[in-house]
Amino acid sequence: MNSANFKIFLGVLSLALLLIVIGVAQGAAQQDTGSIQENAGQASQPAGVSGAAANAQPESNNLTGSSAATAKSSSSSASGDNDDNPYDPVLEVPPLPKGKPTLIGGIATSVDQVRYRVTLAPFGGGPKLKLFLDERTHIFRDGTETTVLGIHKGDRVYADTMLDGSKVFARNVRVVTEPGVAEVRGQVIATDPQRGTIRVQDQLSARPVTFRVSGATKYSSFKGDANSGDVRPGSLVDVQFATGPANHDVAQEILVLAKPGDDFVFSGVVTNLDMRSATLALENRSDQETYELRFNPAAIEDPHQLKVGAEVTAHAVFDGKQYKAANLRIEKTNPQDENKGQAKVQ
Repeated sequence: MNSANFKIFLGVLSLALLLIVIGVAQGAAQQDTGSIQENAGQASQPAGVSGAAANAQPESNNLTGSSAATAKSSSSSASGDNDDNPYDPVLEVPPLPKGKPTLIGGIATSVDQVRYRVTLAPFGGGPKLKLFLDERTHIFRDGTETTVLGIHKGDRVYADTMLDGSKVFARNVRVVTEPGVAEVRGQVIATDPQRGTIRVQDQLSARPVTFRVSGATKYSSFKGDANSGDVRPGSLVDVQFATGPANHDVAQEILVLAKPGDDFVFSGVVTNLDMRSATLALENRSDQETYELRFNPAAIEDPHQLKVGAEVTAHAVFDGKQYKAANLRIEKTNPQDENKGQAKVQ
């Protein structure tokens, strides 16, 4: 080998050794970097937590976030449902029906203490009536509050009823078994001054009730003072009398609601209207009672304004049978009741 070739061989060998040294140095540097990163990752974990546990932690966080989101969605859904429903039909008692209650009296012919139902045979005859009771119903037996267990077959029952859809709901139920002070409201049909007796057609039972008066009987009237002469056939009276053995059927107090010839001023809202018979029902604002008035359509300035929902003022005279409106003035009409009024006009 000549000197030129030997120099070339040494140059190639030196270059190869240099490349080997560089490669070894780079590999060592990469290994050190990976070791440092691994140690740094382990050092960032709490003591006693393995790498697998550390890797599992983010999944737990993700599950927690998902559960929170689900709970929030459920809460929002529940809140939305509560906004849509006025009450919970399972946990809450439904509101009372709207409208004015009607007093019904009769004899209990059957009592269903499981389904909370009472069947009445109304006083004065007529078909039997099924009353529906629930948690909203207040039941009293001789003035003491009780439950449906306090209503027995054959009891005299008086109920404040309201229509709840197609059912007759009993808001208050009173069972009367003990003799004591009773009340009768109706129209006087006969009097006997010699015997001191008065006969009244009871509005509730539709049967005549006879009682006696004495020197201790008190008289009063809506229009002021009253006396025994105001209680005559045709008068409307409210009587409280004792049915005890000592003073059997003796009136304690007689309130004269109206007597023939009395004039009244009614003011309120028309609740029913029958143009064919020229009668209307008016809910009087002063006593919240409903009265039936007969009127003359020709005497009304604008008959088209007379409808259910209209506020009217009427001067009427009681003739012993009905209230006749001598003057009927229409104050104003409720626009919301206009369609309802047209539907109820007969």
